[in-house]
Amino acid sequence: MKKMKLKGRQLMLLFLTWIIVVPTGIVYLLHTQPVPTVNWLWVGLSVLLGFLSLHYPIIYNRKPVSLFVWFTLPIFIMYGLTIELIITQVIIALAVFARLKKGNILFRFLYNSLAYFILSVCAAIAFFLTGAKTGEMDMGKLVVSVVVYQIVYSFLYDWISKLYEVLTHRKRRGSVKETLLHYFRMIIAVPLALSLYFVLIHYGAIGYLLVGIPFFFMTILLRINRKTDDLNAYIQAAGKIGQQLAKMTTEEAVVQEFMTKTTALFKAEYVYLFKHYDGWLEPTHFYVEARKVDVPQVRLENGEGIAGKVLSNKNRFLYSRREQWIERSMTTVPADLESLLCVPLIRHQEIVGALVLGSKKRDGFKEFHLNVLDLLSSYFIVAVEKARYIERAEQQSNRCALTGLYNYRFLEQHLKHEMALIHKGVHQHVAVVMLDIDHFKKVNDTYGHECGNLILKQFAHLLQNECPENGIVARYGGEEFVYILPGYSAATALGFAEELRSVIEQTNMRIENDLSGPMSKEQLQITASIGVSAAPEDTDEAMTLLRNADRALYIGAKQAGRNRVGGYVK
Repeated sequence: MKKMKLKGRQLMLLFLTWIIVVPTGIVYLLHTQPVPTVNWLWVGLSVLLGFLSLHYPIIYNRKPVSLFVWFTLPIFIMYGLTIELIITQVIIALAVFARLKKGNILFRFLYNSLAYFILSVCAAIAFFLTGAKTGEMDMGKLVVSVVVYQIVYSFLYDWISKLYEVLTHRKRRGSVKETLLHYFRMIIAVPLALSLYFVLIHYGAIGYLLVGIPFFFMTILLRINRKTDDLNAYIQAAGKIGQQLAKMTTEEAVVQEFMTKTTALFKAEYVYLFKHYDGWLEPTHFYVEARKVDVPQVRLENGEGIAGKVLSNKNRFLYSRREQWIERSMTTVPADLESLLCVPLIRHQEIVGALVLGSKKRDGFKEFHLNVLDLLSSYFIVAVEKARYIERAEQQSNRCALTGLYNYRFLEQHLKHEMALIHKGVHQHVAVVMLDIDHFKKVNDTYGHECGNLILKQFAHLLQNECPENGIVARYGGEEFVYILPGYSAATALGFAEELRSVIEQTNMRIENDLSGPMSKEQLQITASIGVSAAPEDTDEAMTLLRNADRALYIGAKQAGRNRVGGYVK
């Protein structure tokens, strides 16, 4: 059954066309081809089973496959076009109005009623052109006629669907496999319809018990089996995603993988991730069509908005269409967003966040998707915790505990990495800038090591603030610090070092002095001597570059009077 969303002139045009074609056509046929004496039990059973086959279709590749025509076709062969048209219209009306919750009742009824009227008339004309007649008993002629009937029916159905998509600008790309399946259905419908027809002729209503009802229950079993297969497939896919997440060592990598893979698994166009603070949610990551976009500045209190609703009772939510949730929305949402899945992210019985998936399709998600998303979210939470632990461990091993800057171990590894990039031609230059606080031993002797450590922390903070975007700064040891500056030539690095020396000289350090009497807060001016060396001008080896900067520091700056910059001289 097609979903329609027409307005204004289009709706009026559709309604007028339906009035002219369907009611008028049925009235005309009632006068020219009156309904003969019929077995109303057979007609009623055909209506019932036809409706059930539409309401509970076989699902293939997440798309409904309905074969209700094989219940109406025997009635057509026995009693003619008029009664077949009437029962087809009744089946369509029942199927549309049985799905009131999907909205667009008038649109869907008018379109499907008109479409199936045209299909029935054209297929019937093709049937009679083959020479067959109502009540035909010649098996050979009847098989040919029914095949022709079904070919015309299937061909027109396909083209009416394509025309609808073009006129309503909702054209979608269908696979060749889906198209072949559409025409393959007639291979099933023809023998089923003929079997039911001859059984009814020879054995009466028991034909529905022998052929019709077993087929209907078979479709129900196929639907149940399909749902089970879908659930198992989703669980397996979620498990594979969980394994991939567990291999990642950074939180950002885990989040990116989770968002993109979740988008693909659930065929969701929108994925929103929120973090829980003390009683409210804030968005951290938004993905649209599997690509990261800017996050809006919004704060959702307990119970506010779609995501904030999960804070109230830790429940999950599934919305099949826009009307169900749009009034709860606290922010601007995409105009094409229809279905929503919303689940809380829970760790140790506490909500740590919320996840919202959005689809442009109505009924874009199923109930079992909530369970799968819960499972996937648990993998995500565990992976994030693991990545955070690894990041903390790496930070502790790569950082100086006192200053928070990188330590010598990381400095050496990073310098070798940058020199390798020089050799590969990625960088043209890399510079090392080494600093030493002047007369720091005197500071420790005068104010104590606790004040000395406080100065080191402030000094490290200053250096980090002055660090260029692509560079790093590390504590080399004691009161010595080192910058590694990719892309800096010797001249550029000397200019940076001179500006840095001036900033240090003009910045006072705050200390708390209690060695010479009562505790007093003081400000202390310090200076630094700086040495600079660059590659490839001075060397093409990492450790030699570091030693050159050390030599420039002591010969070019310390021995020259301190509080100055010295460049390496061969």
